Amino acid sequence: MTNSEIGKKLKVSRVLVFRTAQRYRHLGTSDDIKRRGFPVTVTTPEAVKAVREKIRRTPERSGRKMAKEYEMSQGSMRTIVKDKLKMIPYRMQKGAFLNQKKKKSRMKKARKLLAGTKDGSQLTTLFTDEKIFTVEANKSGQNHRIIVTDYQSACEKEKILNKTSHPASVMVFSGITADDKTPLIFVDSGVKGVALSQFSLRKPTMDLPARRRPRSSCQRDSRVVSRHFSEFISAADWPASSPDLNPMDYATALIKKRDEIDDDYLRAVIDAYPKRLKAVIKAKGGRFENYS
Repeated sequence: MTNSEIGKKLKVSRVLVFRTAQRYRHLGTSDDIKRRGFPVTVTTPEAVKAVREKIRRTPERSGRKMAKEYEMSQGSMRTIVKDKLKMIPYRMQKGAFLNQKKKKSRMKKARKLLAGTKDGSQLTTLFTDEKIFTVEANKSGQNHRIIVTDYQSACEKEKILNKTSHPASVMVFSGITADDKTPLIFVDSGVKGVALSQFSLRKPTMDLPARRRPRSSCQRDSRVVSRHFSEFISAADWPASSPDLNPMDYATALIKKRDEIDDDYLRAVIDAYPKRLKAVIKAKGGRFENYS
């Protein structure tokens, strides 16, 4: 009987049959050949099983602490988690809570926005956003220390970071398109919101003067904007709790110095917009990790 016939009968590959027969001829047994190198002493099956059980009970684990607990290096623990268990340690992030109602609404609006990109409208869309920066020292008592001779000297060297209930802040407004970006607009103090930050606007046929209005006039601003823009995405049409869809949130914020953002980078950012909409639809309105 040939190797091919044996393979078909046992439903295994012909190569496996050939290697098994060859090993039997040389060793007189079908057992595996003794491997070269040092035997595994750290990432053993027992250690892998113990780590798997520990992660199963509480997934929120520190690889560094587990390595110390099992008296192994962090590299060995990384090998067990990533290579042996095929798991990925994700960093915990803060985000808006998405219940079933919000997921359904998010998916519905994402479908509507995706339909609007079939003609390439995202390439001529102005995506806007604003951010409030607090003018206050951002230091951690755990990581920032003051080395002096005594406590009084430490206080004199600003050991105590004075905090107020309402620290000074400044609001910055900006926008991007596929081939350009707006200048940074620093909003005057006392203005509670920027109405235009609620919309993603199509490029106008005429210049629209930049105006800053309180958020309470948002509906009036919508009517004003609609007269100058061929079409726009209102706040009601934009999916709530979706920073992963606005290019100003998911790509440009603090990733590069603003002056270093070129047209190629902006085009790549805008091209990802419809792909992210598809990812939201595929996830049925939930979170998504990758998009293509």
